[in-house]
Amino acid sequence: MEILDRINTEFGGKYNFLRVQSVTYSTRSFSAQIVFLYPENITNFEDEQKLEISDFVKKELALGCEVKIKFKRSYLDEPLIKKNLFEFLKSSYPSMFVYDDDDMITISKNADNIEVKLSLMDVVYQYFTDNKVSEKILNHLNNDFIANFNVVLTKNNKNIDDKILEEHEKHVYDNLPKQKEVERYPVFEPELLVGQDITPMPEPIINQEDAKSSVILAGKISNFADKTYVSKKNKLKGIDEPSHYFTFTLTDYSGSIDAIYFAHKITYKKVNVLKDDDRVLVVGDIRKDYDKKKLYIKSISFCVIDGSVTAKKEEKVEEDKQPIVKNVHIAEYRFVKPAPYILDRQENLFDVKPNYSDYVKTHTFVVFDCETTGLSCDYNEIIEIGAVKIENGLIKEQFQTFVCPENEIPDEITQLTTITNEMVKDAPNGEQAITDFYKFCEGCVLVGYNVSFDLGFIQNTAKRAKLYFSNESVDAMEIVRKKMYLSRYKLINVVDALGLKLKNAHRAIADAIATAEVFLKLNEV
Repeated sequence: MEILDRINTEFGGKYNFLRVQSVTYSTRSFSAQIVFLYPENITNFEDEQKLEISDFVKKELALGCEVKIKFKRSYLDEPLIKKNLFEFLKSSYPSMFVYDDDDMITISKNADNIEVKLSLMDVVYQYFTDNKVSEKILNHLNNDFIANFNVVLTKNNKNIDDKILEEHEKHVYDNLPKQKEVERYPVFEPELLVGQDITPMPEPIINQEDAKSSVILAGKISNFADKTYVSKKNKLKGIDEPSHYFTFTLTDYSGSIDAIYFAHKITYKKVNVLKDDDRVLVVGDIRKDYDKKKLYIKSISFCVIDGSVTAKKEEKVEEDKQPIVKNVHIAEYRFVKPAPYILDRQENLFDVKPNYSDYVKTHTFVVFDCETTGLSCDYNEIIEIGAVKIENGLIKEQFQTFVCPENEIPDEITQLTTITNEMVKDAPNGEQAITDFYKFCEGCVLVGYNVSFDLGFIQNTAKRAKLYFSNESVDAMEIVRKKMYLSRYKLINVVDALGLKLKNAHRAIADAIATAEVFLKLNEV
């Protein structure tokens, strides 16, 4: 290798015993690593000499990045070589080595070289000979050790008994590439923001264990941030103009992943409209930086995520055999009692009272919202329920409670909702809160904004209390979509468009009150 030639020229051949074992470069950490081997019989290779070589290599290469130099002694211990070779053969030719045979490899050392002899059954010998495996073994040994190796293949007289054949067949079958079914779940109404249209359905974040290209994910944005950097290319040119990139956490029903999007001048303004709590569908590459996964995004679309749909419906365990009770009457509130609703603004006596549709006049409604630990009603939990009751077109009562989950609240949920583990520790648990909420909802029509999301959590929690909400339900978002034309249909956008107010967004009672006002406004006649 050229670097060895430069070292030998610089130091007059003093270090001609060195061998380069590996050269690696990391694009993420912008660093290079070179590993040098030296023979086990070199005992006077001092730290000062290693430093001398390291300084020279870093200066000579001038890579403009961090360069790490390592030195490894090439021990020629016979058991070590044998173990190293056996592991290489089993990983490279697994179907040929379904059994361990200590006699298969013998190592002989003399003053000039090391002979490696492999004693093989006929079928393995033939395969190794036809495929020139001895050359590959030699290359492997020369890369990991400093010595003159000689590889010899021989036949032995062992027969392939039935047990070996069975093991061989099983091993080959087990290692056949298997068509793994990728779990996916649906999202709705994708609206392209940047990149290319995304047509297939997303995968759960929790399934993304390894680096992967062009993975499709969806979820809720949190910790959205606009950041800048000056590229190394511009620095070299003396240009200080910053480039932009965006970072955020993407959370679906199964987990979270940190995401990053490098913006161009054209895409910067488009992506900068994103905010916490937006639901997006993305395509990107998953990479591992220091064992931490990160999603490098290429395309982004807005989307609607139905919280009652998950990718693991087919894997749900058999439900509890105890019957779920419908239309049960709860005698009294035990943990959460409703309170009168007090309007937080002064009414004008001369205001004309709105007239509502017959549907609103003839029904009692409970408009509700839940804050949860994630997006999956199957795997995440309710941490707050907020609701108001509408009678004759007026908001009469309110119901609000924190709910103590079985698991801790994720940090990103606390950042979004301001609800902490400390705030919910003394609250009723899910079964207790849902039983009182069930009583609050008796005989009422349930209304929510994207109601299927919250209702999915309500029903799943109710199952544990052996209850079932059989109430009629109405999706306020669907009413909005039919009666209003907006570029965005988030609750805050609707509230602003109708001239209403939403205080303390991402808290259940505030969102429930805002949804109730939207529902009434759009049912005026």
